[in-house]
Amino acid sequence: MPWVVVVWMCGCGAERREWAGGGAEEAGGGSGEARADRPASGWDGAGDRDGGGDGVADGAVGTGGDARGEAEEAEAGAARLGLLGPDGWVLCGEPPPGMACIPGGPFVRGDDRGEPDERPAAEIEVSTFYLDRHEVTNAAYRRCMEAGACRLRHHYPRFQDPEQPVVAVTWEDARAYCAWAGKRLPTEAEWEKAARGGDGRVYAWGNEPPTCERSMYRGCEPAWARPVGSFAANPWGVFDLSGNAYEFVQDWYAPCYRGCAGECGAACFGRDPRGPCGGLEECPGRERRVLRGGSWFWPAEQLRVANRRGMRPDSGGHRLGFRCALDAPYERRPEPPSPPGTGVGPLTAAERETLFGVAGEPLPRRRFDDRHFALSNESDHALWLPYVAGLGGGYLGVGADQNYTLFAAARSEFAWLIDYDAVVTQAHRIYRALIVESVSPDEFLLRWEPFDEPATRELLEAAFAGDPDRAELLDLFAALRPAAGRYFERVAARRAPDGGPGSWLADPAWYRRVRAMFAADRVRVVLGDLLGAGAMPAIAAAQGALGVPMRVVYLSNAEEYFAYSEAFRRSVGAMPFDERSVVLRTVARRVPGGTRRAWHYQVEPARGFVDRLTVRRVERFASYADEASYSAEGGVSLFPGFSSGVSGGRGGDP
Repeated sequence: MPWVVVVWMCGCGAERREWAGGGAEEAGGGSGEARADRPASGWDGAGDRDGGGDGVADGAVGTGGDARGEAEEAEAGAARLGLLGPDGWVLCGEPPPGMACIPGGPFVRGDDRGEPDERPAAEIEVSTFYLDRHEVTNAAYRRCMEAGACRLRHHYPRFQDPEQPVVAVTWEDARAYCAWAGKRLPTEAEWEKAARGGDGRVYAWGNEPPTCERSMYRGCEPAWARPVGSFAANPWGVFDLSGNAYEFVQDWYAPCYRGCAGECGAACFGRDPRGPCGGLEECPGRERRVLRGGSWFWPAEQLRVANRRGMRPDSGGHRLGFRCALDAPYERRPEPPSPPGTGVGPLTAAERETLFGVAGEPLPRRRFDDRHFALSNESDHALWLPYVAGLGGGYLGVGADQNYTLFAAARSEFAWLIDYDAVVTQAHRIYRALIVESVSPDEFLLRWEPFDEPATRELLEAAFAGDPDRAELLDLFAALRPAAGRYFERVAARRAPDGGPGSWLADPAWYRRVRAMFAADRVRVVLGDLLGAGAMPAIAAAQGALGVPMRVVYLSNAEEYFAYSEAFRRSVGAMPFDERSVVLRTVARRVPGGTRRAWHYQVEPARGFVDRLTVRRVERFASYADEASYSAEGGVSLFPGFSSGVSGGRGGDP
């Protein structure tokens, strides 16, 4: 569907000249404060490089002509549409949602009484444009992350409120978000014009000195960013241009506009200046982009709207944010693309009662050995993908997150995860909490990084508030975190034999499915014994009551440790299998002529398994294991009824 240019007319021409007539002195008033807080080392105290002047002139790269040509072309089109005011500037129209119109015209940028990089103050012109009224929030940025177009570098405690400005973003991240939203970063000139508010003010709120009632900066409590809009807007309806989060703009940083080594020169003057190299991707000799507006982390003198700061584009600290801009007149574009649907809906009241009516059973902390497999030691679950893809129905599995890959690929409607080890079932609860709060595989992986540990712990403390197991769960997270971080990175790197994704963390669509299943409470974690008379019979009965077949049963290598009990035979025999249902297991067999063992990823028709248990009454898996096919070095192992050429499961979605 083509984009349509839609412009609303309003009498905004009177707002066009925001410069109140004062010269450089008025534009830079109250700027005698020095930037004394900036460390001489060139580092700003929180890991981001500050440094001094670039020391390199802009060279022959000039953008004034290109910018003017584009502006004139845009104005010619606007004139044909009757969108120019009597002063020649594009009229303000009704802004896009969440944006404010900044009318075109001249203003005095810079401050001769401020820092060297703010000089000289001079009149420049900026065309009409639109600017986000608020800094981009966590909630908005997470929608971009969920769509796979954005990523976050870190989570910081106390900076996760949905309405706080997103921080820990780099200049590249900011640009990516604006592009996803159909916008762009503002130029430095646009940003200062908007902050001046039409009357050449010193701060975004006016000329009065900073207070904690007007802005958020160092010395205000509590010492972190406020939700956007916590303070009054400027005359054009734009919030938080002084304080809260520092804001990346498009321009490369120069140590002054003109009159110093490495000056910006002509690229910073005239109409619609874009700074060194026009703000393009590469700019020889320039290493930093411009930050504007001060922040909660820095003192009051950096709140002046003329104040500038250079920052490496790859910096991403807890005070760095941004907002987006849009040309006027603007093209009404489709909403940013949302991630595809998962097909997972909410439970009905009856389904919820059935799922959660299955209780766990009291078991000792350890069975058979002292090891806990909260992190799987099997690595080739992707070998099963052709045999489970799209099977739907119910899923039953033992062990840890390998189940997520299998029930996501199967597109299961309900998943039962059972284990006799409470450490494994408690680990599932931790994984669930982090998955639900992480919109992408990248964000889930971030939760396990050492830097993110305080924020992840804060998240889990909130998730398990009031839970009697809260202390145990937090201790388990601390014990798991170092190994789990490395483990999940390996899981995310797994590939299938055909080169496709090999795990739930390698495929964003599978991750969305897993997250949706957990969020809808369609995954039931049960502490239980496969051989017991409590949980397993209850699961079989509940799956029957849900009215869908049990399509996948994953037993890992549990059968190596037990003989089949009567309770197990009855439970499996009662499960609602059909001709498409499969049993998956891992089998470790010694390599012929060697001392090591190889993993075999076995597939058995579920109805054949029931026949062996209830008719042939085999005692142990070992008594019929040789009926399957095996290759010497491991891999897929099939019972009769399957072909190694199976692709896409034994049928599509039910």
